Formats: sequence, structure tokens, C-alpha cells
Amino acid sequence: MWDVPQPQGIPDIDACPRLELQDNVSDFTDTLKSIYDSFHFDNLPPNADLTTLLTFLSGILRITTKYNMQQLRNKCIALLCQKFPSTLSGCDAVIAEQYQYTPSTIVRLIPLARENNIPEVLPWAYYICTQMSIPDLLANPVLSWQDKALCLAGKERLREARKTTTHPFLLDLTRSLQCSGGTCATGLRRPTANWRESEDQRSLPHPIVPYRDWTALGTCTRCTAVYEAQRRVEREKV
Repeated sequence: MWDVPQPQGIPDIDACPRLELQDNVSDFTDTLKSIYDSFHFDNLPPNADLTTLLTFLSGILRITTKYNMQQLRNKCIALLCQKFPSTLSGCDAVIAEQYQYTPSTIVRLIPLARENNIPEVLPWAYYICTQMSIPDLLANPVLSWQDKALCLAGKERLREARKTTTHPFLLDLTRSLQCSGGTCATGLRRPTANWRESEDQRSLPHPIVPYRDWTALGTCTRCTAVYEAQRRVEREKV
């Protein structure tokens, strides 16, 4: 090996040829820290906001993906998947903890996930992006036009899913076979489901958010139990 001729006329360090990499210096610095410091990931607080999380992981993800450093890459992906779950139970967990997603940070994740082949975090990222207003979505300088088109189409599909699949009882209460009758409000259109509520659902569709105001429906306990059971099943479909 020592007999292999070395390239001539290039800078060297201690007689060793210097190889210039095209990678970002800070990305490589973060990656080296994660390699040589066993407790590097302990510096990331468990309740870190999304900006902190992405800043901490982005450089490591880019380098570990490029150079096939699978163990570190998997560690980064696992941390991202905690905040961008691909299962309903995972979504319920982040909703329950009221984790804050800011639009300016969400849109950073989408190109990062695309560039580094992390498709499992994209569904929740797109879902959250559909909560942005249409003017903000169209004016966003980070998202590509393809991503904007996906978000706009997703917004309409989520609105339709909320209306017909996960929350149809908010507009039209159908009497269940187990209905106890009496003062049960089934068969009646909710007076609160007015045009303003419909427009709010159109602009900010959120069909998988847990529905908790069952008493406001005015239905009997048997009909309410049927609606709750149906909703659990329908949320899985979304």
C-alpha cells in the first residue's frame, strides 16, 4: 500500500493528500460529534420544539444518508417519527401532548425527508400542512408547487372525510337500532352545524382529532355509544 503513488500538485497535510468534500461543514461537525460523543443525543431535550429538533438532526441525517451510516441514520429517523407518526395511535399521542407544529418549521421537514428518503414522516407532515390557510400555503417559499398541490388536494379530501366519514353525526344524526327513544335528538340536524362551522371545517379540516363533546349531541346513551364506536373505526380509515 505504501508503494501506491500519491497524486502530485495538490495540497497536503503532513504529507497526506487533502481531500475536499462538498458537504456542509456544520453538517459534518454535527455528525462527528454524534460519532465521537456517546452522549451527543442526550443534548437534545425530550420536549424539544420542532425547530430545535430539525436543527439538531438535519445535518446528521444528510451525512449519514450520503455515506450510508445506517445506525446513526436510524437513530435520527426514530426521533423524527416520534413527532411525525405514521400510525393512528402515534398521532393520538402527539395530539394528546399538544405538541406545537409551526408552519415555518413543518415546511423545512418535507424537503429534508424527500432528499434523505424518509417517506414515513411525510403523511403527518402533509396532514399538518393542510391546517395552513390557503394564502399562506400558496405564498410559502419553501414548498415546491407539487407539494402545495398535494396540500390543497389533501385539504379538500380531509374536509370531505370529516363530513362523510369521521364526523357525519355533526350534520345529520341517524337513529341507531339500539336507540332508547324519548328525548334522543337523533334524526334532527344539529342547529350548531351552521354555515360558519362548515366553512371553518373547510379551511382547517382535522378529521382525526378526537371528538369529546358527545353530550352536546343531545342523543341517548345508546346512540352515543354507537357513534363513538363508529368514529373509532372511521378514524383508522383516514
